[in-house]
Amino acid sequence: MALEVTREFKARNDPITFEVLRHRLWQINDEQGKTIIHVSGSPVATEANDFNVALLNASGEVVIIGPYITAHVSAIALIVQNAMSLLGMENISPGDMYLTNDPWLGAAHQNDVCIIQPIFWQETLVAWTASVIHQVDVGGPKPGSWNPLARSVFDEAPRYRMLKIVREGKVQPEVAATYLTNSRLPDLVELDMRAQIASANVVRKRLFELIEKYGFEILQNALEDTLDYAEILFRRRLDQLSDGEAYGEAHIDHDGLQEELYTVRCKAIKHADHLLLDFSGTSRQAPGFINTTYPGALAGAFSAVFPYLCPDIPWNAGVLRVIDVKVDKDTVHHASFPSPVGFGVVHANHCTTDATAEALGKLLAHSSEHYSEAMAGWSGSPFVYNIFGKDDSDQMFATMLISSDLQGCGARAFGDGFDVGGKLTAPQASTPNIETVEAHYPILYLYRRRTPDSGGAGKWRGGVSGEVAFTLHHASEMDTTPNTWAVSISATPGLVGGYPGAGSTVLLMKNSDISQMWTRGILPQDFSELSGELEVLPAKCQFTMKSGDVFGAVPTGGGGYGDPILRDPELVLRDIQQRLVTISWASEIYGVAINSRGEIDYQATENLRNTIRLWRQQEGETPRLKFETPHRLASNDIGTHFGAMLKADGFLYCGHCLGALAEENAKIKGYLLRRRRPLASANPWIGRRKGHDKLDFQIWEYLCPECGGLISVEQRHRNDSEDREDFLASDGRTRNT
Repeated sequence: MALEVTREFKARNDPITFEVLRHRLWQINDEQGKTIIHVSGSPVATEANDFNVALLNASGEVVIIGPYITAHVSAIALIVQNAMSLLGMENISPGDMYLTNDPWLGAAHQNDVCIIQPIFWQETLVAWTASVIHQVDVGGPKPGSWNPLARSVFDEAPRYRMLKIVREGKVQPEVAATYLTNSRLPDLVELDMRAQIASANVVRKRLFELIEKYGFEILQNALEDTLDYAEILFRRRLDQLSDGEAYGEAHIDHDGLQEELYTVRCKAIKHADHLLLDFSGTSRQAPGFINTTYPGALAGAFSAVFPYLCPDIPWNAGVLRVIDVKVDKDTVHHASFPSPVGFGVVHANHCTTDATAEALGKLLAHSSEHYSEAMAGWSGSPFVYNIFGKDDSDQMFATMLISSDLQGCGARAFGDGFDVGGKLTAPQASTPNIETVEAHYPILYLYRRRTPDSGGAGKWRGGVSGEVAFTLHHASEMDTTPNTWAVSISATPGLVGGYPGAGSTVLLMKNSDISQMWTRGILPQDFSELSGELEVLPAKCQFTMKSGDVFGAVPTGGGGYGDPILRDPELVLRDIQQRLVTISWASEIYGVAINSRGEIDYQATENLRNTIRLWRQQEGETPRLKFETPHRLASNDIGTHFGAMLKADGFLYCGHCLGALAEENAKIKGYLLRRRRPLASANPWIGRRKGHDKLDFQIWEYLCPECGGLISVEQRHRNDSEDREDFLASDGRTRNT
C-alpha cells in the first residue's frame, strides 16, 4: 500500500542496515544477470544483452530490476500476480519455477520467455525472482518466430501459461521437452532455459544467506524499505516540477501487412506529487503483429519514466505507486485476444515509450528546478533482423541481429546526445562484436560506422546512429526478416527548437559487384561505391538474400535540443572533422560556412545565420493573435526558465532576443510565427523510401515574430490544421533561476 503523502523517510531497520541491505540486494540482482550471461549460449543474451532480471517482494511488487532491457521487467509484477491468481497460492510450493511467454499474462511477446520462482523461508513466502530472455526461436510458422503476415495470435508462436518447469528443485523433463519441441533450435533455447534456472537458484541462495545473517524480519523490512524510499524520493521530485500538462506522440508506419499509420498519444498530467499518463486517443489495434497487450503499455510507459524522472532514484515499484496509467482497450497497445502481438515489444510497446518520453521531456524542459535534466527524443524505433538458413557445410544457423543498440541518443539541455549510445530502454545497451557474429554466422561486414547527419540538429546535437552493411560469406542464400518502423517519419523529436533525428532506413542492393571489387582489393565504404540494384525496403519485409547481395541498416539518430543556429561554430567544425556532419548540412541547418581550407568563415557564418532568421520570418504565417504590449526583458533581469522562453512579471519572453511574446497564461502559439516545411528539410535521413516529396508529415516551426528564433519544432501530419497547445501550463510554483 502506498505511503501517506510525506517527505521524510524512516527505515524500518536502522539507517546503516538499510543502506547495507539495499546495496546487497542490488548486488544479488547483478549476480543474477551475470549468471545468465555466463551460462547462456545465445549471442542474443551474451552479446546483445537482450534479457533482464528482477527481484520482487512476496506480493509481487518489483524491488530491484537489472540494467538490461527495462521493458522486460518494468511490468513483471503482472506476471507474478497472474501466477498467484491463476495457480492459487495453495498450489505454489518451495523449489518450484514457472515458465510463461503469454503476452496476456505479462510477457512482452512470445519470444521473451519468462521464468519466475517463489522463494520460501520455512514455508513462508519471502520474495519472487524473475528473468526474461529473448529466445531466437520458440516455434511458429516462421523462422525466428516472427510472422509479419500473422492476422491473429494463432498464426504466431505458441504461448505457454505457467508451465511448472521445475518442481521441488528439479527440472521436469517432460515439461521441458514440451516447451522445446516447437523450437527450430532447441539446444540453444535449452541453454537459455537452464541459464534462467541457474540465475534463480543464485538469488534464492543469496537471500537465504542474508536471512541466516540478519534474520527473516530484517530482510522483509529491507525489501519494503527499498520500495518506500523510492516512493518518497519520487514524490519529492514530482513536487518540484511545475503542475501542468504536456503532450507527446509517436507513430508506427507499417503494421506488418501494409504501410499504414498507427499513433500512440500520451498526455502527461502532473499535479503536486502525482503523475497521470493518459493514452486516450491512441490508434485502434492493428490487423498485423505490431500490437502489444496491456502489460506492454505499462512497460512502455515505465521504461520512459525511469530514465527521464528517476536519474538518482531506485527503479522499482515505489515509483510506480505514484503513477496512474490510463489506456483504452482495443488499441494498438492494449490489444484484445486473439490479436497478433508477436512483435509488439519493439512496436506498440516501444512506441509507447517514445510518446511518454516526449511528454516527460517537455515537463522537464519547462521546469525551473529540473530543466537541465530534459532530453530530446532518444529511444527511437528499434531495428532488428532475423537471419536463417544453412551454410556451405550444410549446417543450420539462425539468430536475431540487432542494430537497435546503434541508435543515437537525444541531446540534453546542456550537451550533445551520445553517439551510437543505444536504446533508452536498455541502460546497459550492447551490440554484438562484429568478429563474433562473423565467426558464428556466414556473413561478412563491409562496415559498421557512425552515420553523418543522422543526429537531430540543435544548439546541442542529437547523437548520430551507427549504420551497418554486410554480405553473405560461405553461404549461397539466407532468409532475412528486417523489422523496424519510422522509415517515413522520425521517431526522435527535438526539444525547445531542436530538430528530429534520423528515421530508420532499410537497404538492399541485389546483384552487386562486391566480388569484383574484392578481386581488385577494394573494400567499399558506402552503397554509392557499389553497382547493382539498390532498393529502399519497407519497414517490415521478408526476402531471401543471395550471394553478392548487400544488406544495409541505418537506425535512428537522437533528437536535437535548441535552435541549431545557436550552436557554437567550433562544435560544428569538430563534427565535420569527425565526419558526423557534412559540410553541406552544416551550411543548410546550422548556418556555418566552411572555406576552401576547411576553416570557419566567421563573417560568412554571421551573414548566413542572419539570412536564415530572415527566411524564417518571411516564410512564416502571420500570427493569428497580436500582442498589444511590446517590450523587452532587460538582460540583467532574472526570468523563470520556460523551455525556449522565459517568464517574468506575468509575461512570456523569447529566450533568444528577450522580446515579450504574450501574457503568461496566453495560448502562446497563436502569437508566434508558424512555418510549415517538408519533413525531409529537418533531417536528410528521414523518408528515403517514399521520396521526400511524398511524405505524410511536415515540420511545423514556431518562431519568435521579432527575431526568428525557434521556440518549438513539431512533426505534424499533413491533414493537421490546428495548433496543439501542449506547452506546459504552470501553476506558478516554479522558482526563479
